[in-house]
Amino acid sequence: GGTTDVAIFVEGALSYSSVIPIGAINITKDLAAGLRISLESAEKIKLLLGQTPKLPALSDEEEKTRPTRSEKTDELDVSGLGLPEELRILSRKTLTEGIIKPRLNEIFTMVALELKRSGFGGMTPSGVVITGGGAETVGAVECARRNLAMSVHIGLPKRVSGLIDEITNSAYTTSVGLLLYGASNEKTGEGAFFSGFGKIGEKVQIKGIAGKLIDLVKSFMP
Repeated sequence: GGTTDVAIFVEGALSYSSVIPIGAINITKDLAAGLRISLESAEKIKLLLGQTPKLPALSDEEEKTRPTRSEKTDELDVSGLGLPEELRILSRKTLTEGIIKPRLNEIFTMVALELKRSGFGGMTPSGVVITGGGAETVGAVECARRNLAMSVHIGLPKRVSGLIDEITNSAYTTSVGLLLYGASNEKTGEGAFFSGFGKIGEKVQIKGIAGKLIDLVKSFMP
């Protein structure tokens, strides 16, 4: 998105919130400017960079005969993304170190300032949970740890079952969490907004209401 939302919970209660006017879209724009490509192409490359490369295991003998292995791991093949621009091989290091990490450092430096301004900086022993599509950006967790000096992990949807392939990544964490919160409050009469979903139970059963639930979750997305 175009912003970074900060929410601080102390003893289970929301104690502070703020909005920083830069977000993951700025990383996409930086890539687009640096590579001179469209925003759509830059977004595809950003998502591809966020995927951990899976390298085949090599024997000791193979390792000796492949001194350029580190060079190969630096290569990012974008030929399969169907980009209109004539791009094929890019350098992971150039993209991450030269374009993405400076922007991530800026974002998390601003988050650190918000934590200090809130007065709750020393009251968050549980650390930081990053949600949203931007959480999957390569180097995001490491940059957050370095700038915030706290434990950091990516929040993923939990306690959901059924046809959930479309909503099991960090982009939908907050939306699914709100649905689960509403479902749990429905039992106490506080979740009237979610009453249209019927009795959901201990877990959100996606199978029977797949279309409606996925459409609702996607409506929260920019």
